[in-house]
Amino acid sequence: MKRWLATGAMFLAGLVLAQGGTDIRLDLKAHRVVTVQQEGKTLERLEAALDVKPGQVIEYQLNAQNTTEKPLRQVALIIPIPANTAYQALSAQPLQLGETLVTAEFSFDGGRTFGRPPLKRKVRVVENGKEVEKEVEVKPEEYTHARWVLPELGAKQTVLLRLRTVVR
Repeated sequence: MKRWLATGAMFLAGLVLAQGGTDIRLDLKAHRVVTVQQEGKTLERLEAALDVKPGQVIEYQLNAQNTTEKPLRQVALIIPIPANTAYQALSAQPLQLGETLVTAEFSFDGGRTFGRPPLKRKVRVVENGKEVEKEVEVKPEEYTHARWVLPELGAKQTVLLRLRTVVR
């Protein structure tokens, strides 16, 4: 139904942001998650996401490699979440870097600000005839970007980041 993922993954690869510019090689791939029954167990298999339908789960995998001979510090790796998908809660896997566990931060405002869940936003509502400002929790399916900030990416080191979305 949707062929946007074939070219969409290549488009997103251009949008994936990394502090350090050309010192980091990025490779973003989109895979359709398929569940199969085998010997009484439910297993997952990843297939190329060339053609997807609403309700299907897509796993994005970002390989990021430091191409230099020196470590890079405070590397921010960002994966945009396509507008026609919804982030699948708790699917942005933490990254273990030595003794440091790097967890994802999220944005709901197009990547302008990031924070750890639960994210909150202020909205104006009318209560008892008066307009008031309230803070509400942002749902994971409203997230627009995921970001991992690595304290250090070693010389020639490669990391793999993953998250899943559901096609709307």
